[in-house]
Amino acid sequence: MADMTPARKRMAILIVVVGSALIGERVVALLGDGAEVVAPSANSPTRLRAKSRDTASNAAPDASAVGVQLGRLDARQRSLADDADDDSAAPTTLFDAVSWQPPAAEVVAEPPPDPVAPPFPYAYLGGLSEEGVRTTFFTQGDRVLPVKAGDTVDAVYRVEQMNEQHMTLTYLPLNESLTVTFRSGR
Repeated sequence: MADMTPARKRMAILIVVVGSALIGERVVALLGDGAEVVAPSANSPTRLRAKSRDTASNAAPDASAVGVQLGRLDARQRSLADDADDDSAAPTTLFDAVSWQPPAAEVVAEPPPDPVAPPFPYAYLGGLSEEGVRTTFFTQGDRVLPVKAGDTVDAVYRVEQMNEQHMTLTYLPLNESLTVTFRSGR
């Protein structure tokens, strides 16, 4: 500021003072939302000018203009009070965060899918027919299982029918029918 001319210094000070006054007025306005509205004092310049005008012209002040302005203030206060009482909509202030994202859809939990029988866990090894009775051999790991119609495998599968190409069985926990087609390794 040492290089500035006196006129520039005054201009800078004026800008700082006006800016501070505007910021102070805004802070008071934001903090004073719940404050009660105060009428101008009897010594305010506006009131003094009105008195001098009234005495000069011997006319009464325009009471309807004052009533209209107070009516507008009362209506605004009632509106704000109604908004505060209304739980469905929160009042929006000047600096509330606003999201432009669409509202999240309500997630409706779908019922879990119905259980289904797992695939037959045994690998086909081969089959043998003796005197009209079909025996099919399956493996699982190191185990070899000979299976005939009417047998129950591991207390989970019951063999209903069996022929050279496929067998029909029931998955006992769900009482669900399965068909297993035999495929040879050839």
